[in-house]
Amino acid sequence: MTLRFTTGSASRGSAPRGTSRTHYQVNICGGDFEHVKACFRRWKEEPLVYWSSHRMFEGKEEVRPVTDRVIGDGEVAQAMLREMCDPHAPYALAAEVRADGRDMWLVMAAYED
Repeated sequence: MTLRFTTGSASRGSAPRGTSRTHYQVNICGGDFEHVKACFRRWKEEPLVYWSSHRMFEGKEEVRPVTDRVIGDGEVAQAMLREMCDPHAPYALAAEVRADGRDMWLVMAAYED
């Protein structure tokens, strides 16, 4: 499952001239963090569905966990990752989430348009 969402000063259409918008690439997987790293390497080989000339997590060299604790709410984890992701960082961030009795990892990277 790959998600893309955009934030920035413009809520619709393109950002005003001279401002940048941040968009995020997100994917999820289960398992331990070693499995997350293996998934991340595999995802980097996959083209983006909405932009086939680019690869998933392009420009990101690795994935790093943001905390040792498991987060009990996916929306909280997503907001935390969105706050912590830096478009200029050479890595993606991951948070372990427990939702509906299932553990999964939410992996996110930020990019500027």
